[in-house]
Amino acid sequence: MRGFVNPYNFIRFPKEKAKAYEDTDIHTGVIEYTVTTKTPLFIPNSSSDHAFKESEVKDHKSYDFFSYTELETDRTYDNEYHVPVIPGSEIRGVVRQVYETLTDSCMGILNVDAYPVKRTMGQFKPALIHRTINGKLELLNADSYRIEMACGEKEDGSERYSNGTIVYFNRIRPGGLIKYYSFSKDGDFNGSGCLIKWGMGCRKKRYHIFAGKNAQSPEERSLSKDVIERKLLPVIESYLSQPNVSSLNEKAYQEYKQDLQLFLKEKGEGYFPVCYSKLGNEILYLAPAVFSKEISDHNIETLAGSFSPCKEEVCPACDLFGYVRKNNENCKGSKVRFSDMYVIEKLDVKEYYLNSRITLQNLGEPKLGNVDFYLKRPAGAQFWTYDYYYADQKLSVYPGELRGRKFYWHHQKVNLPKNIVPVNLNKTVRMVKEGIEFSGKLYFESISQKQLDQLIWILNSGTEGLGLKLGGAKPLGMGSIMCSVDRVTERRITVDDGKIKYILDEADQFDDITYESVGFSNTVKKEFYKIAGLKTVPADVEITYPKENEQKGKLLDEGYKWFTNNLTFVTGGMVRNRESMKISEALPQILDQDFSLPYNDKPVKKNSYKNNGRNGKYGTRPAGRIG
Repeated sequence: MRGFVNPYNFIRFPKEKAKAYEDTDIHTGVIEYTVTTKTPLFIPNSSSDHAFKESEVKDHKSYDFFSYTELETDRTYDNEYHVPVIPGSEIRGVVRQVYETLTDSCMGILNVDAYPVKRTMGQFKPALIHRTINGKLELLNADSYRIEMACGEKEDGSERYSNGTIVYFNRIRPGGLIKYYSFSKDGDFNGSGCLIKWGMGCRKKRYHIFAGKNAQSPEERSLSKDVIERKLLPVIESYLSQPNVSSLNEKAYQEYKQDLQLFLKEKGEGYFPVCYSKLGNEILYLAPAVFSKEISDHNIETLAGSFSPCKEEVCPACDLFGYVRKNNENCKGSKVRFSDMYVIEKLDVKEYYLNSRITLQNLGEPKLGNVDFYLKRPAGAQFWTYDYYYADQKLSVYPGELRGRKFYWHHQKVNLPKNIVPVNLNKTVRMVKEGIEFSGKLYFESISQKQLDQLIWILNSGTEGLGLKLGGAKPLGMGSIMCSVDRVTERRITVDDGKIKYILDEADQFDDITYESVGFSNTVKKEFYKIAGLKTVPADVEITYPKENEQKGKLLDEGYKWFTNNLTFVTGGMVRNRESMKISEALPQILDQDFSLPYNDKPVKKNSYKNNGRNGKYGTRPAGRIG
């Protein structure tokens, strides 16, 4: 292999979603099965998020493993251990995801209303949101001017003025520096505009003024409050949610957000500064800065297509596991119930655990903006997003294609650094060690023989050297489990001589239940077997979020570097358009012979998106981790 293996990959979607089975036979009973931990396992006892006295860091969280002990929030449990339990809800979620995948079902748990946010180098234009006297909203072109008001300096009075405050000045060339201005109409000024104070804290040398052009500002398009909130607020939130956002930046972002929300609530004529970008007449982006992030025009439901959660005609998974739709408008009961799982071997309680506790590195949240991982690369595309791609010197608008269903690779070796400093972005946890066995039961009612056999195969997949992923910290190798079925008991009800009898049929041999015999998908078999294989990734290959050569084998504390260097530019000088961008490496396919990625060490070009650990030319740095 040429480098490292990313912790996750995607099993592709089939051509179409399957429909619920029409089998009419009915089976009721219980599957008894065993789960064996192949790597350390962590499932939090959420009754306390300060279970250990680990750090003086105020917001650092620590969790004991799940148990039936209700932890007290006013004490810690450093030297106190409890018998671990795997909640039925946890194993249910794992089995459902696998069942959805192998039966070509929908993705039942999906944040359908989310709109991915992606940074690009397209240069946005200054504009003003104009609220007319009758309350209508419209977007007007504007000129941008620098103002002799240093960012964040209290002595110059800037703290008193909000985004959108009217500033009076004498017009000069757009982009020029205005030294003399007033916040009142007093004085002989021939121009006015709106103050914009977005971002960068004190690193930004000066604020700006957005003013209507000398000529009548042409109307770009009519807007609505809903459109503005959908296209602008998530972009602001993406800045606020960045790890290690500075207090100055956070204050500036919050101020802009609050000023915008206040503007949208007010009545009467008014103006508010914003930046915009258009792709033809099809897509409008709004942002708080000239170089910024853009929010997709398509939400996850649209991007998932037919594999978004079922609405009317249900898939095999929804038919078996049930569903509850948005606002509880539609629901279907489950035909299966998972019990909690209990340790089989009776040990001294402390012996179930890997150690007293350990602080994990920060893993962050899934970063859908990493299109080089989450989206299929359009044919010949040099750059692509959820809305468009650039290929053959042409920018094409299209809805991006999701790569598929997310699965994690299994680690043969798990190396947990023991010197991680507790901070507010990571957590300290107590983990069950590998080799611990848990027993559980799956109760089924009124399901078909086909559905029963499918469940048996999944819960017996460990006999084929396949593993499932359970609990937290999966990217670090945690949560690999092997499942095996011990016994299946069916309950039949008969009437004999007018008396109701319950007959229990037991089976403990399942050799004739195979992947093919239960009717699982031919499309995904090879991919599932490969990524679920406990020994697919060689033990000497590093499974990690992307690293540069200098980070190889080390704790990843600057996860943005690889992605920064993976984005190159095909033109020199200042990057001002989307056509200049190029993604070098995309996530390999599961079935690729070499499914690794290279450690890169390409230098960041002088005028490209440079990140020096602070706020660079084009805004704040990407998150240190992806998920």
